Amino acid sequence: MEKVAEYVINHFQPLFQKLHLDDIVEEQVSSFSVSRQEDMVVSITKELSMITCIGALLGGIIGLFQGFVTVLIG
Repeated sequence: MEKVAEYVINHFQPLFQKLHLDDIVEEQVSSFSVSRQEDMVVSITKELSMITCIGALLGGIIGLFQGFVTVLIG
């Protein structure tokens, strides 16, 4: 796994630098209107809060399951 990560870093990073993706993204974002940027930020915020809620739900379910397994085994 380390070799794969090292390969990706060594070979794709120079490719991304040659493509100047950061400049392209900056140009595209700066061309958006302020209202469009606000909508994007609000959308991302909603997604992040949903991820947090799902994580809490899954954590609770896993915790209950582990508790039941521990009681059954112990």
